[in-house]
Parts: sequence; C-alpha cells; structure tokens
Amino acid sequence: MKSSKIQKPKFLDELEEVIDIKEEIIEADKIQNKVVENITIENMMSKGITIDSCIFKNVIFENASLRNIDLLDTIFENCDLSNIDLGDGSIHRVEFINCKLLGAKLDECNIKDVKFHKNIGKYINLSYSKLKNVSIEECNFKEGIFQQVKLEKVSFNNTDLTNAYFSKTSLNKVDLTTCEIVGIDVEINDISGAIVNSIQGLDLTRLMNLTIK
Repeated sequence: MKSSKIQKPKFLDELEEVIDIKEEIIEADKIQNKVVENITIENMMSKGITIDSCIFKNVIFENASLRNIDLLDTIFENCDLSNIDLGDGSIHRVEFINCKLLGAKLDECNIKDVKFHKNIGKYINLSYSKLKNVSIEECNFKEGIFQQVKLEKVSFNNTDLTNAYFSKTSLNKVDLTTCEIVGIDVEINDISGAIVNSIQGLDLTRLMNLTIK
C-alpha cells in the first residue's frame, strides 16, 4: 500500500546552534528552533518534554528516557538513538535518516507524517502505537515488535522484517513485496489481505500447517 504524501518537517524561524548542551537541552522542558551537532548527550531524563523545529546531526543519545514527548517538525540525521525511550509520546512531521534505533522504545505513541529512512532498528518496539502516513524504507527492523499497532497509510519498502513480531496488527493492503519477512510472527487473520510476492507466500504457508510437495 502506498502512503500518501508525507508532510515534511516545517521550520518557520531561523535555527540557533546549541552552545551549552547541559543548560539548553538536558535540563530543558522545551527545545525549539535549535541545531544540535556532533555531540553526545548523556543521561537525558525528562517526562513530557517538547522538541519542536530542531535538527540533530551526528548526535549520540546515551541513557535517554523521554516518555510522553511531544516531538514535532524535527530531523534526526546520522544519530545514535539506541535504547532511547520515547514511549507514550506524540511524533509528528519527523524524519529519522541513517540513524541507529537499536532497541528504541516507541510504544504507545501517536506517529504521523514520519519518515524512517536507512535506519538500523533491530528490536525496535512500536507496540500499541498508531502509525498514520508513515514511510519505512531501507531499514533494518529485524525482530522488531509491532504488537497491536494500528497502521493507516503506512508503507514498507526494502525493509528487513526478519523475525518481526506482528501480533494483532492487521497487515491488510500493506505491500511487503520488497521486504524480507522470513520468520515473521503473525496470525493468519492479521496477514490476511497483505500484498506479498510468490516466495513470501510460500513461506507464509507455515501459518496454515500446510505441507507443500
């Protein structure tokens, strides 16, 4: 299924480069109109923080927990967000480009107009989230967790979903033909209506306990 045109991040004001990382980010309740580059942010712990109209490039987040985040109009490029916790947040008009999202927690989030491009996101957790108008392309989401996720206008392109867990997540009309789905954990009712290629279809016959001779 093709996603409709995704709204890109909007930057209405000139962005300011961050100088004092501790004062401006780690201890902030709101980060707005900032450019953050080539640094490591350690022990960033905040609940309900707002990040609006920012660009993060070559930034490493270590031990970061930002649950209930309001993340808007922001680009992450070449960033390491491994094990970051963005759960129960709102993520709108955001791009993750060439980032590490290993074990990242995006559970119980509202995710809209978001682009994931060339990310390494093995074990990413999107459980109980709502994805609307989202593009996932050329990503490694091996063993990702998509439990009870609501998908609306979501596209998967050239993405590795090997052994991903799709329990109670409907893939009806979702095009998986360019993706790797070997070992995908999904129920028959949820895979019903998905668009797959012939090789993928043969692999999915295991869900029906069929023996093909």
